[in-house]
Parts: sequence; C-alpha cells; structure tokens
Amino acid sequence: MAVRQWLVVGVAVVVAGRGEAFMEWFWSTPDQDLCQGVCECPQDLVMARQRGIDCVQRNITAIQDGLDIPKVFPSITFARNHIKTLSPATFASSSSLLTLDLSENDLESLPGGAFTPLMALSTLNLRNNNISALDPEAFVGLHNLTRLDLSYNGLTSLPEGVFGDLTSLQELYIGFNPLVNLNGSLLAHTPSLKTLDLSQLGLQHIPPSLLMANLSQLQRVSLAYNELRVVPSRALRHLGASLLHLDLSGNLFTSLDAYSFDGLENLRSLTLEQMFRLVTIDAYAFGDLTRLETLVLRYMPWMESIDSKAFHRIVEGKESSLRLADFTFSYSSLHTLPEHLLPWEHLRYISLHLNHWRCDCHMRWVKNATELLRQTGKTMITMFVFLVVVMTAGLSASLATIALLVYWRRGWLCRRPKGAYSSVRRSGSTITITEEVDNTSEA
Repeated sequence: MAVRQWLVVGVAVVVAGRGEAFMEWFWSTPDQDLCQGVCECPQDLVMARQRGIDCVQRNITAIQDGLDIPKVFPSITFARNHIKTLSPATFASSSSLLTLDLSENDLESLPGGAFTPLMALSTLNLRNNNISALDPEAFVGLHNLTRLDLSYNGLTSLPEGVFGDLTSLQELYIGFNPLVNLNGSLLAHTPSLKTLDLSQLGLQHIPPSLLMANLSQLQRVSLAYNELRVVPSRALRHLGASLLHLDLSGNLFTSLDAYSFDGLENLRSLTLEQMFRLVTIDAYAFGDLTRLETLVLRYMPWMESIDSKAFHRIVEGKESSLRLADFTFSYSSLHTLPEHLLPWEHLRYISLHLNHWRCDCHMRWVKNATELLRQTGKTMITMFVFLVVVMTAGLSASLATIALLVYWRRGWLCRRPKGAYSSVRRSGSTITITEEVDNTSEA
C-alpha cells in the first residue's frame, strides 16, 4: 500500500513540472512496474486479453522510449493524459500490440516511423489532440491497421502518400480538421476501406479523383458540415456499386435539383439534417435512389415546399414512385404535404412532427391516409395476437408433455400392481429379484 501511495504522489509531481526524473525512472523500469500504482493491469489472464492496460487520465506527460508491453495485454489506452511527443523508439519493444489509444492528449505532430515497430497493430486512435502536421512516413509499416481515427485535430494538410502502407485499412476518420483541400490520390492505397468520415473539413468541392481509386468496398461516407453547395454526384457516382449510407448534413445546398444523386442506385440510407439554406426540392430529385430505404430530412427552417414528384422516376417512358420504409421530414416550414409524394401504405415508419402544417383542402387526403394506416395497424395487431396465441398454445402443450413424462417416469400415473416386484438387478450371470415388504400391514 505504501508503494502505491508513493507512486501516485510521484505522478502528481510530474503534473507540477518537477517530476521528469521520476517519469524517466517509471517508464524505464521492468514491465511489472507499469502496473504499480499508475496503470491498471488485470491479473486474470482472460480479463487481461479482453481489457488490456488502462492508463486513462493518469496525468502522464511523457512515455520513455523502449516501452515494453507484455504480450498478454493486446491493448493499451493512454486517453485523457498530457503526452506531447512520440519518437520512433517509443514503442520499439511492443510489437504484439493490437490496439493503441492516444486520444485526448497534447500531441502536436507525428514523426516518421512513430508506429513502425507495432507491426500487428489493428486500431490506432489519435482523436482530439493538437496534431497540426504529419510526417509522410508517420504510418509506415502498419500493414495490418484496420481503423485509424485522426478526427478533431489541427491538420491543415495531409502529405501525399501518408496512407500508402495502410492496405488493410477499413475505417478512416479525419473529420473536424481545417483541411479545406484533399489530395486526389489520398486513398489510392486503401482498397479495403469501408467507412470514410470527412465531416467538417471546410470542403467546397470533392476532387473527382479522390473516390476514383479502387474503393469497391466503401459502404459508408460522411461529408457532413462542409461547405458544399451542390451534391457532389460527379465524385460520388464512382461509388455507385458499393455505397450504402451517405450523410450530407449541414452543407450549403439551397435546392435539390432533378436527379441530384445520379449513379447512387444502391444507396440504402440518406441523411440531410441541419440544412439551414435548403428551400426547395424539385421533381425527380431522389429519382435515382431506387433502393433507398431510409431518408432523414430534419432541421430545415427555410424549407417551404417539396415537389409532388420528388420521389418519382421515369423508366422507359413510365413514371413510378420510390418505396421507402422509413421517412422523416421534421422541423421545417412545410405548409402542405403532396398526396402522391410517396406510396404511404408501404411506409414502416414516418415522422412529420414540428412543421407548419395548414389544415386546408390540400391536406384533406391525410384523413383518409390516416384511416388506411389505422386499418393496417389493426391488421398487424390481429396478426400479432394470433402469433402470441399460437406460441402460448405451443408452450402449454410442451409443458404438458414434459409433465406427463415426469409423472410417467416416477410412476405416479401408473402405479405398480399389488404383488409386483420392486426391482430387478443383474450382476454377471446372476439375476436378483427383490420384493418390497410392507411392514406396516404386518403390524
């Protein structure tokens, strides 16, 4: 207990700026000292593999070079500390590490080869630091990395080829950085990418070549809270075969023109929230989204009208409407809702609250639609009740069968006739028959 208290005091000295010698001693000591008083290391083998080493919010200001993390711990988190620098030798002895969390520290830059010794690393979290510059070789050697989070930093540019070794990368988060411009070849070496977050970078356009790389597995893209004035369909159409989820919230669209989402026929969900400049949605605006299931249109204070054919498309001279499952259109200045906007009976979920509805003859159809939805709801409730009854009957029959078998096994249903033998035992070539004697009747 005394040692633990002394270590905690030592860390407090570091915070005051007078404990550099202590920290140098601490990080250069054998492995077991890593877990004495400063970090939490589970002693149970199963828990050690599941949780790893926890060094969250321990007032650590530096990590001495040559940090050796035992192989029994696949992860370590230094989140919410005050670490300012790393060097190529910091993790030189920790080649078995799979997850490293350095989020919410004071890192200002990443030198070349800072993580090269971590050949097995799969997750690297650098979120919410002060990183303003990356060395072109900052991630060299991380061929097994699948998740990289650089969001909420101060990056103003990304060097060409900085992700060149990340051939296994599946999730990339670089949102909330003042990047403004992206190199068109930034993702040229990330063919396994599935999730890409480019939120709030100040982007006014998307380089067409950025998404022309071999990104055949990219399913989820966020371009939210940038400065785009039109849907970047020219860049996005290269993802038409794979893209399933798209977030364009918070951009500067004033209208959605016809076929704004050209080429995105496989898109399943589209989010358009906090569109503070959006005023109109034209006919056929969503016409290309033939497989769209979920659409969220929310927080649009200047949105006053939507064309009745916004969800229509024309194929071989015939006009048809898209069939959505979930539809949200809330917090806008919309006064009326076109009757033929959507085939309402196919909707699974609908939210139209907090709009400026006018209950006039243009909204008369809503009453009939409400009755239709009510009847549909009654039908679904009837089916649900029927299923519950069937399941209850089946469960009762099963319990009755089990009870019957138990009673039969114990002889409670079919009692032994008077004079019958109580047991028969066989041992080798001898058969022994035993008859139970009722002493009570003799008495």
